[in-house]
Amino acid sequence: MKRIAGILALFALSTFAMLADDLAQLEGKWSAKKTSPEGKSYTQVIEIKKDKFKFRIVGANDEVALYAEGTVKVETSGPFNVVKFTDIKAGASESDTQSIGDDRASIYMLGEGTWTVASNMDKERRNYKPSLDLYTKSAK
Repeated sequence: MKRIAGILALFALSTFAMLADDLAQLEGKWSAKKTSPEGKSYTQVIEIKKDKFKFRIVGANDEVALYAEGTVKVETSGPFNVVKFTDIKAGASESDTQSIGDDRASIYMLGEGTWTVASNMDKERRNYKPSLDLYTKSAK
């Protein structure tokens, strides 16, 4: 019985260490280029520092169309890595935000300088369809 408890404790510690490593790897600035249903190009930019995030949707003319910030954490759910965004405040700019009263959970996979994120699958949201986005990490 002690052996099983020891194995479970070791597994829990290694899982925690992997998740802490993922959050450390996510620190920095990530961007994904996208096209709207109307054919307009825009970029999604997310910056992560420790357990905080800042998210921007930036149009082709470098104008911020949406700004959001909050808390970020990573965890596992079965075989999946999950990134959770909570305490979200959003608005037209960094100085014009309010709580959205909604959290987000997305499945993700880290690669060499890439972060693949499956978003808007945790629950149905009006105006937001599920998407699969490939973010690339900006050089420091």
